[in-house]
Parts: sequence; structure tokens; C-alpha cells
Amino acid sequence: MSTQDQFLKHIEEGYATKGDYINMGSSILDGETIANAFVKIPLKTLNRHGLIAGATGTGKTKTLQVIAENLSEKLFLCLKS
Repeated sequence: MSTQDQFLKHIEEGYATKGDYINMGSSILDGETIANAFVKIPLKTLNRHGLIAGATGTGKTKTLQVIAENLSEKLFLCLKS
């Protein structure tokens, strides 16, 4: 099994969810984006405290924007149906 296959398997197992989730994006291995290796956050965990920390320019604001956009989309789809 190649390193990339092991990495993909590890990500899939680590981010397996039973309920609905938001997709934060794809994982990166050695500077290369790995298709279908998605980082997922279960919706049921988003009502808890969280910390997004890092130095200037590391993507804190972008991370919060992605979370807000995904939650907004989930709410819109829920209200639409």
C-alpha cells in the first residue's frame, strides 16, 4: 500500500461521521492536495467551545469564513425542504 493510500485511509477513518457534517476541504500530504481526503466537522459538535489560533497569515479568518458559509448553506437547505 502506497504512502498516499495509507494517508487517505487514515483520513477517511479519522473523519468518519455518523450524522450530518460540514466539509472544511481536502487534506494535504507533502504539499499536494489529496482528492477525496476530506476534513469533516460533525454538526452536532459545533455547539461547543472551540479555538482557532495561529500566527498572522495562517488562515484563521478564512477558516471561520468557511465554517460560517457551510453552516449558512446547511441552514438554507434545511429551511428550503
